[in-house]
Amino acid sequence: MANDANAQTTTVIGWHHDADAAFAQARATARPVFLYWGAVWCPPCNRLKAALLSQPGFATLAPSFVPLHIDGDAPGAQRGADRLQLRSYPTLVLYRPDGAEITRLPCELTGPRFLHLLQLALAAPFTASQSLQAALSGQRALSADEWRLLACYSWDTDEGQLLAGRDLAATLAILRAACDEPVSALRLAWHALHAALSAKAAPDPHEATAMLLRTLADPQTVLAQADLVTGYAVDLVRALTAPQSAPRLALTAAWADALTQLESSDALSPDDRLSALRVRVRMARLGSPVAGLEASLRARVGTALAAAQEPALRHQVLNTGAGMLVDAGLLEDADAVLHAALASSHAPFYFMHNLAGIAKKRGDTAAMLDWYQRAWEQSSGPATRLQWGATFLLALLDATAADAARIGAACAALLPELDGMLDANCRRNGTQLNRMLNKLIGWNGASEQVEALKISLSAHVKR
Repeated sequence: MANDANAQTTTVIGWHHDADAAFAQARATARPVFLYWGAVWCPPCNRLKAALLSQPGFATLAPSFVPLHIDGDAPGAQRGADRLQLRSYPTLVLYRPDGAEITRLPCELTGPRFLHLLQLALAAPFTASQSLQAALSGQRALSADEWRLLACYSWDTDEGQLLAGRDLAATLAILRAACDEPVSALRLAWHALHAALSAKAAPDPHEATAMLLRTLADPQTVLAQADLVTGYAVDLVRALTAPQSAPRLALTAAWADALTQLESSDALSPDDRLSALRVRVRMARLGSPVAGLEASLRARVGTALAAAQEPALRHQVLNTGAGMLVDAGLLEDADAVLHAALASSHAPFYFMHNLAGIAKKRGDTAAMLDWYQRAWEQSSGPATRLQWGATFLLALLDATAADAARIGAACAALLPELDGMLDANCRRNGTQLNRMLNKLIGWNGASEQVEALKISLSAHVKR
């Protein structure tokens, strides 16, 4: 599967897959390094491949940097991720030839906006860290392009590189107050609001709601902020307004109108349009108008799938479409869509997790566990197999804690895979180790296989 993932990203340009070789070429040619960190099964990674990495506009910029693609399942990838501070799939980083980070780029932007941002980053005289220091200290005024790069920094994948221990909400609030570039200031305001609410801070809800309503009423701004309008919708509405209140009804109605605009925008990809519809379905639970919406969902998913024949785009559209049907309570339709996708998907094991989730919603524990087990057995790549195996084991422990035989069998099957991994405690792998160890420590059953896995997990965690 890793080779298939590489093939999908090398249809237009030739990628390096070894970080040391890429940075050596960068130093030799005085070019920056563009790093893409991802996985074959990751839906946002597949969206990125289809919407950007395989497009001519990206290929046009490619001679100005050294392209580096690290698949999370490649040999030693998770150990390398420790060194480069990578975790979430996908992560996009632009480095100077000497290895200093210029910036981390968001994968959610539309193709044209991303390419413009990448051009700004390639020409930037300062790194994001230098711009942030200047903005926080007030030692010099930032240029409009510096503000654009900071406003579009990928805070979700920062891994402490730019923040360096600073509080995200407080940092964004300072940046928002200092920014004199209007579009960037608005984006920073949205980021700051979301970060504050995520940290359980309490901004003035009336002021925050008024700011959101002003944004949602402007079609050009809605399109420019499409990733935030879709990505932050449910969180912000739920945090700022009370159920059935007048402010909630007003905010959800305005948001539904903005999402409807995005659903029909030719400036967005088919999946991004479908994602806007999915958010509108989720917003229905919060009070937005949905008259007749359910009747059109099956048709919209069918139309989107018919238009998405390229494998990477189809993978993302399947994930979005099936998720939307689940959100709408159309479990049978979602189940049918996913079943039909298994035979032709390049990562069918990913959709088996979705099928497990549907079985869980139905209350069918046996089917849920069987799908999790099938997903693990059919998955490929060491990091993916560890993650899928951990998910199956944790589901067993949660749903059938008394089934010592099946739990023991899963532990026995996981043990040789774990012991053969050279980077078992690195990055995403380390997360899975801790998930399993913490759960097994609290298990009340008795099993030699469980004890053996606990010993192995403890030894790896201590390294």
